Amino acid sequence: MARPLHATGRRAACRPGMKRTLSAAVCALALLGPPAAAAPSPDAVTARVAALGTRLRGQGFTITSEGPFVIVGDEPPARVRSRVSFLRMIVTLLEQDLFAAAPAKVIEVWLFKNERSYRRGAKAFFDDEPDTPYGYYSTDDDALIMNIGPGAGTLSHELVHPYIEANFPAAPAWFNEGLASLYEQPRERDGHLWGTTNWRLPGLQAMIRGGTLPTLRTVLRTSRDEFYDAPYDAYAYARFLCQYLQDRGQLRAFYQAFVADTRDRTGEAALVRVLGQDLPTIERAFVTWARRLRR
Repeated sequence: MARPLHATGRRAACRPGMKRTLSAAVCALALLGPPAAAAPSPDAVTARVAALGTRLRGQGFTITSEGPFVIVGDEPPARVRSRVSFLRMIVTLLEQDLFAAAPAKVIEVWLFKNERSYRRGAKAFFDDEPDTPYGYYSTDDDALIMNIGPGAGTLSHELVHPYIEANFPAAPAWFNEGLASLYEQPRERDGHLWGTTNWRLPGLQAMIRGGTLPTLRTVLRTSRDEFYDAPYDAYAYARFLCQYLQDRGQLRAFYQAFVADTRDRTGEAALVRVLGQDLPTIERAFVTWARRLRR
């Protein structure tokens, strides 16, 4: 399987997708994190749908909406509708489990049927030449732009980014990308969103076997540029740190503690507090757990 490039500049790059869908799970929202601005009005969403319908008339796109998201797809209409159903389930579970608020602006979700269509569309509609074959979140355009062909996990990954932006704008790159990567192969488990072990595992275990795994403190303290330009597999490390918390039932508690901690924006203090161990002990336990993982 081909691997994505790191994100650069204004884009948050996406990963390969998963092809199986979630079962429906609709639960009450749990309000976590700081207060956030209100979601865009239905009228604003309707106006965007209408504007895009006029702009794209006769070009083979299906345009619809779900909450603050306006979905534009060039697959057959029934397939686009199935993507919207997937988006709805992911959004429901993200809001239930982690995020207090939906994005406070209209977000366009462009779902191109294959890489050729995706690259052509990114250039035609955004004057962009993507550095990843999968997709990205453009904060300049308030748009998720992706090749949906590899699977819906591309969409579930990218949906995390505008939610982080709306609910935890101070989040470091390691958590933003780590959490998004956790949900590249999502499942519903007992009414909650669950990230399953995915294709990034060999990258993590190769670092462990080769003695090149950086310290946990190093990863937590990376700047945005250091994360995206890391000489090691930063995505794999961050993703599996989030899975480690998830599998221990402490991801939600960590997120709450991290958001509330205005002094330490690395996540180190929240990690120590939630797990009740010092950082070297956490690191040893994480590595032992990671060695034993299997896909």
